[in-house]
Amino acid sequence: MIWRIPLSCLALSAVLSGAAQAHPHVFIDAAFELVFDDAGRLAAVRIDWAYDEFYSLMLIEENGLDADGDGTPEQASLDAYAGHDVDWAAGFPGDFVLAQDGAEVALDGPVRHRARFEAGRVITSHVRPLAAPLDATEGVVTARAYDPTYFVAYDVPAAPVISGREDCRIRREKADRAAAEAEYGDQLAAVDAGSDPFAVVELPDIGALFADRFVLSCAVSS
Repeated sequence: MIWRIPLSCLALSAVLSGAAQAHPHVFIDAAFELVFDDAGRLAAVRIDWAYDEFYSLMLIEENGLDADGDGTPEQASLDAYAGHDVDWAAGFPGDFVLAQDGAEVALDGPVRHRARFEAGRVITSHVRPLAAPLDATEGVVTARAYDPTYFVAYDVPAAPVISGREDCRIRREKADRAAAEAEYGDQLAAVDAGSDPFAVVELPDIGALFADRFVLSCAVSS
């Protein structure tokens, strides 16, 4: 799993030093596919995570994925590891948010795990079924990949994929990163510098500010 630490004295020291810029610790290139069922309803999301090279090395070392030490993890070890990075504690949302008209859509836990190694990066895949299939023609459906704490920085380099329907399209609305950095800095600056330096600093949903928004549109059946 991805080990996360709360923003604490590190964030406070950034304020005191004037370095009020967001500083994630893990970088992931995400890809996702919206999967429709035979009835034309949105039924699941398949998600790929390509970890940055440094964190990939940590995963390989800490999980013993490279038994012969040649720098390339064995596929058998990756197969055994698949799913462990999404062994989430209860209540953790999984860093992927699907919404309809602004209301979050419930997703079931991850299934169908895979892992592979490409170009120095560990890439894992999982599927999040929707708790109930969704009629995507009713209201505005959006998707975003982000960690609310911004401990993990997600990028979605490629356009998401749609499978099961030919009449749906996805539009990317890019995040305003300059505005996100400014808002992050303002929230850090609001922290009371006289408080306990080891206390947890709560910056709710800060990662959403840095996340591109993907808007799904599907043709309404006549």
